[in-house]
Amino acid sequence: MAQFLKHNTTAVIALVGVAVGSLLTGGFALWNAWVMRDRDLNLKLWERFLDRRITAHETVVSLALKMRFMCSFGKVDSSGEVVRVPQVMMSKEAFNDWLVEFAEKSVPATTWLSTRVKRELNFVQDYFVTLHTNLSAVPSAHFGAVGSFVRQDFIDLSSKLEKTAFEFFKAEARELRLNDLTEHHKYRREETEHRLQNTVLLRRWKEIQALTQSGQAPI
Repeated sequence: MAQFLKHNTTAVIALVGVAVGSLLTGGFALWNAWVMRDRDLNLKLWERFLDRRITAHETVVSLALKMRFMCSFGKVDSSGEVVRVPQVMMSKEAFNDWLVEFAEKSVPATTWLSTRVKRELNFVQDYFVTLHTNLSAVPSAHFGAVGSFVRQDFIDLSSKLEKTAFEFFKAEARELRLNDLTEHHKYRREETEHRLQNTVLLRRWKEIQALTQSGQAPI
């Protein structure tokens, strides 16, 4: 054996080199295949996550647009403009149906929303809870009048919600990361209370109460 190696050193070295090269090449190919497979899996997962995030933000935009859909109240104001009412405020039944729809669509989307959109959505929900509580004793026949009174709240809230949702598409949609679920999902209580106090609903609540007692639409 020693004699064989002595006379065939070059050939043996060459064979060893070929064997080692084959092992390295095969090992690199396997490693590369594993890396590619792992990358493809990650991309597929992120594609599914992104689809869900996009769908969730589209849901929010859809809710915001419905908040701005107005109906005629059948009267004109002092400047001759037609008095309009958010469609979801045309009656107590319509408003209750809207609260159910809002919850059914927004709750499943919450997990996939950006933190900013989630906070704004929760503020809108706080507004609706406040509105529903304050109007609990108001007859359905007066809801249209109240709706025309707080119409600007619906416009302002829906516009802010829509704008915040679109910021996700402009700035965050391409980021391969999920939200930190430990982040607070609502505005600070002080900010929420301040914004609620500045809505037409609470700033002019006494006028709304008088409106519902008289049964007259604001014109």
